[in-house]
Amino acid sequence: MNEELLTGGNTHGAVVRVDETVRRPTGPWTPGVHALLRHLEAKSFDGSPRVVGIDSENREILTFVPGDVVYPDHLDLVMTDEGLVAIATLVRKFHDTVSDFDSPVAYTWSDRASDTHLVGELVCHNDLAPWNLVHTPDGRWVFIDWDLAAPGPRSWDLAWALLTFIPLMPGDETDHTTITHRLTLFRDAYGAAQMNSDVMDVAVSRCQREANLIATLGGQREPPYDRLLAEGHFHIWSRAAEHVKTHAGRWKKALS
Repeated sequence: MNEELLTGGNTHGAVVRVDETVRRPTGPWTPGVHALLRHLEAKSFDGSPRVVGIDSENREILTFVPGDVVYPDHLDLVMTDEGLVAIATLVRKFHDTVSDFDSPVAYTWSDRASDTHLVGELVCHNDLAPWNLVHTPDGRWVFIDWDLAAPGPRSWDLAWALLTFIPLMPGDETDHTTITHRLTLFRDAYGAAQMNSDVMDVAVSRCQREANLIATLGGQREPPYDRLLAEGHFHIWSRAAEHVKTHAGRWKKALS
């Protein structure tokens, strides 16, 4: 069995491709993630990989999704109006599809990207970002890397999507007129009525939580957060929190 190491992730263990499948380490979250993915498959949601099973090395087996991973080499795909609308539409379709997922409390979920103090409105992907998005040869958009999925408010998912797809990060050479335009496009494609009014405040919280997680676990020398801390990711997310907080008033108007 030939295994090809897949690269690009920041927080996951060794992920390999075997023929048309992907093999990934399992964890306490795996039964819940597999139940979630099977629910999405049963509801004909085509924006996620399919569960195949568990292999002899106790790795989960998922279908391999062919295509271009958007980040870092294909960001142009989502910087167009059409691309952004497609992503916002896919996120809304995912949230609608998962809204009747049964008994999320029956499973153990990862706490690495969720906030257990918040109400679990639905099961969020928790890392809806260009580095987890594949554009397939047949024109579909598929989100991968579901290990961080966990119950939370939809604004927790939406905030991360806005941070990474608009994008709202400091250092991105995007003027405020363009940001306002893209926020409005995303809002309209997702559905203004379902765009929580607190999403920009949640974006600040998500940046702060990411910075704190890297500082805490990195300081304890826990992989891979020790590497993320050494690479300066704590400062990246700390600056992002201040950046969004500074401009939140302007950006909230575009979402209202």
